[in-house]
Amino acid sequence: MADRSRTVFAVNREAEAASALKAALDSNDIDLLRDCIEAETDLHEMIRKTVLSMDEDTILADGLKAHMEALLKRHQRIRKRIDTKRAAIEQAMVIGELSSLELPTLTATVRRTPPQLQISDEAAIPPEFWKAKDPALDRKAVLAALKDGRKVPGAGLDNGGVALQLRRN
Repeated sequence: MADRSRTVFAVNREAEAASALKAALDSNDIDLLRDCIEAETDLHEMIRKTVLSMDEDTILADGLKAHMEALLKRHQRIRKRIDTKRAAIEQAMVIGELSSLELPTLTATVRRTPPQLQISDEAAIPPEFWKAKDPALDRKAVLAALKDGRKVPGAGLDNGGVALQLRRN
């Protein structure tokens, strides 16, 4: 840290010196002023090194971006693999007529799920099922009406399904 502080201090001193020199020289002699600043400071070298550092940072940022994109794709593949395995367990338990399976680290339970609302033609659903403030379908009202045995044009109930629940002990 001492080297960095000394370097920052030196840069600040050089900048102050360059400002003082600029004020002291005739402003009409730009070439002399430029030559003096370059000779008295490492400004050109500092700029060159800063540009090189920016190039290195750009390369690092681009590499990190590519790596993050690859990691995101890997994450998506792994999540899909988890979903596939979960579905396979669920299917095996349904076929094997196992409603519950207690294992050392979890209990797997297959349970029936209630029928889910399926909308085949939203435009055919009567206005009573639409929310007034911003025309949005009141899916809960449609579902309740269907469960009560009412016929709702454009809507119906599916046959339900099964869901796998995994509880960690």
